[in-house]
Amino acid sequence: MTAPAGPSPAYESELRAILAARDWAALREFSRANNAIPDDVYEQPQHFWEVMLHKLTCGRIDLLGLHEDSRTWLGEHGYTPDLGGY
Repeated sequence: MTAPAGPSPAYESELRAILAARDWAALREFSRANNAIPDDVYEQPQHFWEVMLHKLTCGRIDLLGLHEDSRTWLGEHGYTPDLGGY
């Protein structure tokens, strides 16, 4: 049994650039184009996408230099850095 293939290098590169740029609107558009998210998720307000941006940043080792900033932002807004928690 083989493991499912992960995201392509191009996908990873684009997502990394979006997260590093702190561009919540680009994250929303990237998610729509690449992950087929439903309309109700796509239409969430800016704050939702900012939370997602910072949580995703905290989960990436290649963005380690941005973790502290994202953890601080999340904490100031009442969230934890893990994807499943508030």
